[in-house]
Amino acid sequence: MANIKVAIRVRPPNARESADGGRLAVQVEDKFVKIRNAKLDGRTDGHVDSREKLLEFCFDYCYWSADPAAPHYASQEEVFQDLGVSVLSGASEGYNVCLFAYGQTGSGKTYTMMGTPDSLGLTPRICQGLFRSEDSFPDGQNSSRVEISFLEIYNERVRDLLRRGDQKKRPSLKVREHPEKGPYVQGEIPVDQRK
Repeated sequence: MANIKVAIRVRPPNARESADGGRLAVQVEDKFVKIRNAKLDGRTDGHVDSREKLLEFCFDYCYWSADPAAPHYASQEEVFQDLGVSVLSGASEGYNVCLFAYGQTGSGKTYTMMGTPDSLGLTPRICQGLFRSEDSFPDGQNSSRVEISFLEIYNERVRDLLRRGDQKKRPSLKVREHPEKGPYVQGEIPVDQRK
């Protein structure tokens, strides 16, 4: 199993983007994302600009979730089967695992990670998988210890999303380095003290 896998997911245009006449400048084919230089599309003089380019990037996984009617539409279940199952597998083998969502505000991170009540995202599906089956324990082992962190880093501030309370009043936490255990978040509530 590779240490790091990178996936990209294309979401549908939101209401504002649709109302403003926005168009997708991204195409997904297999493990490739193609980005068309959309700034030059509005030219009316027929002149072809040499700056017009089609950029192509390769990722471990590419998901087209912009149109549910498309034949290659990627559902929450498909994303979970590719990414969540491997996270569960690594965790059941005793490895520390991390699922990291990155992107600008409004890019679909929360939907992919949390989903909706009708379409669960990666986090609830992984939690269900962690506690679902007893046959996932190695032979002779009948218990395990699970520690979970659910952190948000936004505008250089780290917040514990599992801490109860008002979203706006959550204190900013500090990331520190322990000489033996590595990085940790100072001020995060220990798992056994969460209510």
